Parts: sequence; C-alpha cells; structure tokens
Amino acid sequence: MAQDRDTSVAGASDWNPLVGGQSVGVAVANSVDFVETMLGNLRQGLVSAPFASDADRRRLDQAGIREIVAPGGAGGWLTSPFTSEAGDAPAHIALTSGTQGAPKAVLLSRGNLHDVVSRVTDAMAITSDIREYVGVPVHHSFGYGRCRTVLNAGGAVYIPGDGFDLIELKRLLLSGEVNAISAVPSLVRLLLAERAQFNDALRRVRWVEIGSQYLAGFEKSALCGLFPEARIVSHYGLTEASRTALQRIDGTAPEALDSIGQATGAVDIRIGDRGRIETRGPHVALAVLDDGGWRPAARDGWLETSDRGHIDDGLLYFDGRDDDVINCGGVKLSPEWIETCVRRLCAAQDKDAGDFALVRQDDPIRGDRIGLVVTPSGDVPRDMLVDMVDRQLALLGVRARDAISVHELPALPKTSGGKVQRSLLRDLIRTDRSTVTETEGSFADLLRAVLGRPFDPEQSFTDVGGDSLSHLQLVLALEKALDEVPVGWEWWPLQTLIATVEDAGDYRRLMGRSAGAPPLPDGMVNANPAGLSLRSLIREDFRANGSSIFSQGFLMLLVHRFGNWRMGIRWRVLRMPLSLLYRLLNKLTQILFGMKLDYTVKVGRRVRLEHFGGMILGARAIGDDVVVRQNTTFGIRSVADLNAKPTIGNGVDIGAGAVIVGNIVVGDHSVIGANSVVYTNIPPYSVVMGVPARVIGKVPHRTAPDR
Repeated sequence: MAQDRDTSVAGASDWNPLVGGQSVGVAVANSVDFVETMLGNLRQGLVSAPFASDADRRRLDQAGIREIVAPGGAGGWLTSPFTSEAGDAPAHIALTSGTQGAPKAVLLSRGNLHDVVSRVTDAMAITSDIREYVGVPVHHSFGYGRCRTVLNAGGAVYIPGDGFDLIELKRLLLSGEVNAISAVPSLVRLLLAERAQFNDALRRVRWVEIGSQYLAGFEKSALCGLFPEARIVSHYGLTEASRTALQRIDGTAPEALDSIGQATGAVDIRIGDRGRIETRGPHVALAVLDDGGWRPAARDGWLETSDRGHIDDGLLYFDGRDDDVINCGGVKLSPEWIETCVRRLCAAQDKDAGDFALVRQDDPIRGDRIGLVVTPSGDVPRDMLVDMVDRQLALLGVRARDAISVHELPALPKTSGGKVQRSLLRDLIRTDRSTVTETEGSFADLLRAVLGRPFDPEQSFTDVGGDSLSHLQLVLALEKALDEVPVGWEWWPLQTLIATVEDAGDYRRLMGRSAGAPPLPDGMVNANPAGLSLRSLIREDFRANGSSIFSQGFLMLLVHRFGNWRMGIRWRVLRMPLSLLYRLLNKLTQILFGMKLDYTVKVGRRVRLEHFGGMILGARAIGDDVVVRQNTTFGIRSVADLNAKPTIGNGVDIGAGAVIVGNIVVGDHSVIGANSVVYTNIPPYSVVMGVPARVIGKVPHRTAPDR
C-alpha cells in the first residue's frame, strides 16, 4: 500500500511550490534537441516547462517563469546516456490537454518522473536492446516518458521530426533499425487499416506502449495479431497522475481486455463516493496551477479524477468522463462507451466508422439530447451510424431516436494527443434546431478544426506550430483530395494550400474517396436475390423489360441469373458443363448485344437494361428497380485499385452515356444525367449532372410501389 502524503496547504492561492527553485520555459519541438534540453535541465536540477502557444506562455508567466530557451527542430536518433533518479524536488511543469477548457499547469517531481520509468520498465521487461520509434510527440508526458524509459534502459529512441510517418516506420522496421513503437490509439487504428503494406515487418516489433485514449477490447485483440512477437502495454492516466493503471495486453485474457488495467508498484486506485476514479502514490503530481493559483494536486493523499469507473475482480474499468456524461431522461450515458460499441459493430461488418463523436446538448424536456457529429471520413452511411447509436441507447433503456441530432463537420477538434475536445465540439455545433445541421465543408474548415484555432493564411503549417497528429490528419486529407501529397506542403502559405485543394474540385466530394476498396465477391455462391426461384426471377425480369422475349436487356439478365444459379449446385463435376455453357452465352451477349454484365456483379430485382449497346456494367452491386441506358460504364477509376467498383442503390435512374467509377455509392432513388461522370459518393434522392458530376437538385421522396 502506498503511504499517504500530506499535501494540504493553508492559503493555497498564495502558495508557490516553485519558490527557491530555478525554472526554465522550453519551446516545444518534436526533436532530438528538445529531449536533450529537457534531460539536461533534469540533470542540473532545473524545472522544465514546455510551452507551445501564447496561451501556454501566459500560464507560465502566471507561474513566474521568465527564462525561455528554444531547442532546434530536427528529428533523428537519440542515444544519450541517462539515469532516472527519484526525489521530492520539483522537476517538470506539464500542461493538461485542455479537452474541457483552458489547459492547467501541473507540477511534477523528480519522483513522479522516476516512478513512470520504473513501473513501465518492469511491466514491459525492457532491456538495452530496445530501439524505439516514438510515434507520439516527445513534448507530451507520454512521449517524453518513453524517451526517459528507453534511454534509462540503455536503448535508443528515434524521433520523427515531422511526426508519425507510416512510410518512414516501414523503412526502419525492414532495415532492422527499430524494434519498438509507442503510439496513441488513433495512430494504431491507422496501422491496423494499413497493415497489408507492412507484410511481416511488424513481427520484428518486440515492445509496444499505447496510451492517451481509450482502446476497446476488440481493438486490443487486433493489436495482438498486428504485433504477434511484442510485449504490448496500454496505460491509463492523467497529466496529474501518469500511468495510473497499466495493462499487459498480450498477457490478458480476452474477457478482461475491455478493462484499462490495474495499479502496479506503490500505486493505489479506488472509486470515490461520487463514482469517480481516485488514485494515490508516487505518480501523483505535487500541485496544479489554474486560474485560482497553485493548489495541491491531491487531498488527503488521494487525487480525484474527472473520470467515472468501476473495479471488478481487481481490474479498473473506464465508464467515461464525468464532464462528458449525457443525462437523457434520467439515464446517464457515456459517449466513449457508446462510440466504442458502434466501432465494434462496424468492425464486425468490416466497415470503417471513420471519425465521429457523441456530445451532450441541452434539451428542455429530456435534460440532455445526443449530438452525433460525423465527418467525411469512413465508409459507414450516416443513417447506419444513427441506427447503431440508437441500438446502443435502447440497450441502456433509452428509446428516443428523436433525441439524436446529426451534425457534420470537416474534422473533429482534437488535442495533439488525439483526444476529442468535446467542450469545443459542443460550441462548434451549438444550435437550437434538432434537425441535421451541416457546415459548408471546406479545406479551410478542416485546417481550423485540426489546428484548434483560427490561423493567419500567410503563415505555413510549420509557422503555426502544427503537431504530429495534425500533420498526419492533413496528410491523409491531402492524399484524398489531390491523389498525392505535395512535397514540402508544410512550408507553403496556408492560403496557397487551400487554393490548391479548392482547384482540385469540390472538397466534400473529394473527401468521399476511399483509400482502398474491400475485395470484390469471388463468385463462389449464388448471388441472385434470395426468396425467389430462378423461374420466378426470370418472369419478373421479363415484365420489367417490356415483356418482350426480344429485349436484349432481358436476355442479358437471363444469362446473368443462370450464371449465378449454377453456383448453387454443390458438386463441381456436375457444375462444369453448366459453367461452360454460361461462359459461351456470356461471350455471345457481349458480341451480339454490346453488353458486359458478369455474374459476379450482384444484381437486384426488376432491373431494366434499356436501349442496348455499349454497356460495361462492372459494378460491385446494382440495387432493385434500377434503370440503365445505352453507352453506360461502371468500373474502376484507376488500375491502382482493381477492387474499387461502384455500388448502385435502389431505384437509381441512369442516363445514356453516364460513367460511374470508383469505390463509391450512388444513393437510392438518385437520377444520373446523360453523359455525367460520377466518381464520388452521391447522397440518396439526388439529381446529378456534369463532368465531374455535381448535385443540382433533389428527387421528391416517394414510397416504393407495391409488387
């Protein structure tokens, strides 16, 4: 058990724990020089206070810090010898992430810093062989802690000067230079999505630490598959109490992975009377500086967090931040928990939920309503996300779908550690309406959201102090919008960057592009519409195509239905002559009718192929009641992704000469004008025309006719 420390101080507003000690402000940089400056101050007994903005400087001025140093900004390898030492003297002033308002300054002792090094080293069994790619900013407590831990063990750290870079990481892994990684969950999710490009390189990783955000159990299981040879540790903590709980993911039973670990070493954890997580031990900070002045971080030895939780069988479970809890009709809801459940549902369907968040909004009747904020990322339709959220609410006893309001932003405001700034998010979407609200959506909007503040358009990304996570977000956005990331864009004036993206086309449509399509159906099953015999299906196609035996569209569909039906015959030896017949008929339809519709394309009911000729229908799927006219092309947009074929929704009317390409979805009941070129997602009930196609109107909603 940890010993209580008496940190109660009378007249806390006049108390200054820095009196008598020398402190230095250090301008942040994700660089080797920054870490060496911080470690040099630590060796000399100085108090380091990293700062990144004018707001940070004002907080440091309040703390009485006047001396400022500015380290260089280059990344690279760091192998400086370092020995971590305990002690009660002040050593470091860290700023909180500011997810719920202005950041607070937190004073850490030498003992606080040493405790992190000791417990993480033990939990991960770190040796001097470690060579780590530090994927989190080294000016944050997580990244700085990794540097101290690795160097204390006699290892080496690689600091990516421009932030986390997948290509750079792959190169270092393949060359054998790196065998350890530290990252926040948002970067880990990126690794999971892009794991194919690493092949077996990730098997070389021996140590991984994850932290700063909640990671669900199913995501942790995926991590074990991603890094099969690694010791993987996740942590839960705060700036005021780093690494409060640790979890050895690769050594935890699957049923316990949804927990956030347990206390280790001399750390204690309990749940307080208000349901909040409380902790004590050598990791708890000395003091906190807010607008009221310095105050002790703990009371009677215990630090009360703003996080709700519960303990089961010795394991700590995170139930959400108290500040973020949504009280809808008397039922308290954790947005983080619901988001995790939705991500789990999406993962089970091999879908990417993208960036979304739930926030509390005022409601005069229920107390709070649920704001669902979506972004252009991901491949899950908005309506499906709403359904998933509604399903989770129902499980919690809240049956109020109309309490969910949907809002769209170009990006979620986040801290540089990847945490959603829910307080700022509530301000961004504050509205008296309960219906869907949308922003105009532009690259400039994305910049404001990613940077978390207005910017001078004449400055560059580097000038405004962009961090590694915002760098990564913008790289992904530029790649989608421009197909490739311009070399040196970080030093371009932001107004030039904005103009370049705007010249490429409508930004929101560009952001609808997918980075890579899932595999196409392999044709090993009968994909004809279920519930109908082949004879009934042929009769329905006959009626839909003018009840004419000479309709080329009907005959094409007849061959297509036959091609699928034969795959329902289990024995391959019996299926072989039918397959030979199908191939012959399929080739004849291409020659005689000028139509190409392979059986692997999933085709719905009552599809009409009018005015035969010039139809290349290489879609992923075609819905019910679709009308397709002559000289129409469905297919890939680039040979770089041969799986990227379109999905045509129900009731879509496609004009002659239309071209629809790429891994996109044409929404239900939309009308595609003649000779239009469509390569971005089309919302349901849209009228689109042009090259490239743009939405020019709406189709009135209608009920499907009885059949």
